[in-house]
Amino acid sequence: MTENKITTRQIWFGIFLIVLLIAGYWIADHFTSNREANINKEIIKEVVKEVIIKRPTCPDTYDAYTGLKETGKTLSLVRNLNSYGKDGHFVNDKIVVVKRAGSGSQVACGYLYTSAKTSGGPLREWENLYINPSGFGGHILNTSAIVAREEAGASVMLFNLSGMTYKETHLAQEIQKADWAALLNVSDRVVFTVAFNTTNPSGLIQDIQLVYKCWSPETGQETTDCELSVE
Repeated sequence: MTENKITTRQIWFGIFLIVLLIAGYWIADHFTSNREANINKEIIKEVVKEVIIKRPTCPDTYDAYTGLKETGKTLSLVRNLNSYGKDGHFVNDKIVVVKRAGSGSQVACGYLYTSAKTSGGPLREWENLYINPSGFGGHILNTSAIVAREEAGASVMLFNLSGMTYKETHLAQEIQKADWAALLNVSDRVVFTVAFNTTNPSGLIQDIQLVYKCWSPETGQETTDCELSVE
């Protein structure tokens, strides 16, 4: 009788252990599933945020430029600046400090408009404008312009701010590329150095303009809050 009693207890104890193990497995699986589900939700949220909150872009077309210019977000960096190069140095280069203001709004994209000439007319192949914002610029490559045409004896060019192409020096072999739209958001002050790379003392930069679009990184929506101005 005693032997049968011990066996019964062992059986019930074994059953108890099995139930305990099953319950433990279920609880562990439940919490692991919840944790994995939460991780997956966070990943999905980040992916959705990446897709929805994406910085607006400006197309490489003249029509897009004229349409954006009508919104009034235009800043003139230089007008009627006589500049040229002599003995390896620029004569009458100009420093322009661009300030950015706005409540949570940033520059999304935009265009650089330039107009320059010499007494000989439009820019020759080797002549170009030197525009350097905070070390991320130099001799702007004319061939990277969206639009390049002659107007009233001057060379008029249009560039996309998000894909500025340049050489640090006139004789440099390496071509550099920078996103000036993003650069304008790095600090509330960006220092531009402007000059005309020509040996003709009559070199004249008629106009250099920034035309830009604003947006909110928080909502992904275009705004009109950001404002660029010359200090």
